[in-house]
Amino acid sequence: MKLKQAILMAAMSVSLTACITFPTMESEQVKVVWDDTQAIQGCEHKGTVIGSQGHFYDYWLHADRDMVWGTLNEMRIKAADKGADTLYLFKPFGFLGSVTMMGNAYDCQPGNQSAPSDQVVVAPATLAPES
Repeated sequence: MKLKQAILMAAMSVSLTACITFPTMESEQVKVVWDDTQAIQGCEHKGTVIGSQGHFYDYWLHADRDMVWGTLNEMRIKAADKGADTLYLFKPFGFLGSVTMMGNAYDCQPGNQSAPSDQVVVAPATLAPES
């Protein structure tokens, strides 16, 4: 009887786990940019996207790198859905049991670039070179 309960509990645990998000053909065309504001100069802002992978109950089943990869894939899919070709990442949130990231989606294709706006772009701070 205890063996059946253990098998049932294991089956229920596995059924609760989420899969890692895989890229689509459209999302593979979205470039991911970090700490390079020049890459988005003149691009059209399409919106903010958030991605998250892992949960408190299943994070131990997935490697951190797989959750990061899945999070980026989720964000690239959302960016592609908004008509963007570039994803500018914000500084990632610290994580213990899941990975959550946020960024802005931009359309940077030639001919689709807008004039510079007063929009504030949040970017990670860079250190000045030592003299």
